[in-house]
Amino acid sequence: MRYKKRMQSVFVILCLIMTLCGCGNVSGDTIFLSAVRDYNENSLISAIEKFEKASEKGLERYSEGELYTYLGHCHIELDMCDRAIEYYIQAVESEPDRVEYVVNLAIAYRQSGDNKTAMELYLQAMEINPDYPELNSSLGSLYVLENDPETAIYYFNRAVELDPSLAVAYGNGALAYAMAGDFEMAEEYLEMSITRGYENAEIIRERIEALR
Repeated sequence: MRYKKRMQSVFVILCLIMTLCGCGNVSGDTIFLSAVRDYNENSLISAIEKFEKASEKGLERYSEGELYTYLGHCHIELDMCDRAIEYYIQAVESEPDRVEYVVNLAIAYRQSGDNKTAMELYLQAMEINPDYPELNSSLGSLYVLENDPETAIYYFNRAVELDPSLAVAYGNGALAYAMAGDFEMAEEYLEMSITRGYENAEIIRERIEALR
């Protein structure tokens, strides 16, 4: 009897060790959540490995679109736009009506320098949901790159009407106003971006000063 109890204790300890070592039957959902934590902590390589492992295991509570989107985000932050685009395409293909997935793909193309494809995707996203704040902000950013500040200002204003907390729209909107020669509004938008925690406010300020 004592021997049996000892063997049961050993079995429990071995199970615990296997779980801690990741050798147990961990579900894809559990690995996915761990990957999200790594992503939020900027441990991008570890996050990618776990997202891929979660995909192999299979997901129940989370969609393929969510997984592909996170993989795209990881690769964008690693300056691997081509790889990010591949994952964002898979996200869109898995759920074509998710406006945020289309916007993510458009942003990746914009960052890779393909403004034409980005514009096509933004217009596609507009057909899905024209009231998505990030879409209007991203479209404004594209018009800044296209040196069309007036159109950019329209979309930035639309973005902050839809979501007054959207710091990036105020920040890039400040640059658009400066490009249009309205430095008073540029300063106002820049201050609003700062109060909302915009990380690139100083970069925008330098660009505004260069335009004076």
